[in-house]
Amino acid sequence: MYKRRGFTLVELLVVIAIIALLMAILMPALNRARELGRRTVCLGNLKQLVFAWVMYADQNSGDLVNGMAGIDRVDNSTTPATILEEAWVGVIDPSWTKKRQESGSNVDEGIKNGALWEYAKNPKVFRCPAGKVNHSVTYQIVDSMNGENTQTAVVAQQVWASNRGDLSKMGDKIVFIDIGEVKNNSYHVSYTQPQWLDMPPVRHRDGATVGFADAHSIYWKWNDYTAELARGNPDFPNPPTPGGEGVRDLQKMQFAVWGRLGY
Repeated sequence: MYKRRGFTLVELLVVIAIIALLMAILMPALNRARELGRRTVCLGNLKQLVFAWVMYADQNSGDLVNGMAGIDRVDNSTTPATILEEAWVGVIDPSWTKKRQESGSNVDEGIKNGALWEYAKNPKVFRCPAGKVNHSVTYQIVDSMNGENTQTAVVAQQVWASNRGDLSKMGDKIVFIDIGEVKNNSYHVSYTQPQWLDMPPVRHRDGATVGFADAHSIYWKWNDYTAELARGNPDFPNPPTPGGEGVRDLQKMQFAVWGRLGY
């Protein structure tokens, strides 16, 4: 009679070991490919947001949209207060559930209440696919693009812009940066000191994606000092050691935000 022969335990273990080895080899490559895909989507979002930013200025005599997320500029001398400049995106609170706000409206309502919604009517554009869960807006406008202007010198030295006519070298000036989470207001970096005010975002494998005023977007890879500083490693202080490795990334950001150094 024909006698069927099955796999032995040793043969099964060998096959399992080979599969495990292949998975160990392939998984890092798959993770890199997935991250590259997320980065590509993020860069596309930044381009679309800058296009919306440009269209807003085109239809408002060159005036830049209010760069402080969730914070309208208002005239409190009237009753009720008069909104002078609507924020580019409305108030977003990450404590709201994924589908409903505290008010019971759709979570995208905060985005739709912003001044740029008319020019970018897709909630997905406002969020990097690698952003924190339930954070529906992960991008910020930098201070110099009609954002917060509490640093006294930035207005006096004309490095803070409220109209596109204030800008030069559009291809060198950042408008949007991906920080990976909701944060109302604009992105802060010092003009008069060699110091980060908001930490550099560690995104997409120790770097950051940024969108420029001429609508191109790029990925910046941080050096080790900047990445460790952003992670909160106490061995890498802020401000960075003068002349050290960390200063290069900081000044690169300061030049892209302000156009020059104020110190």
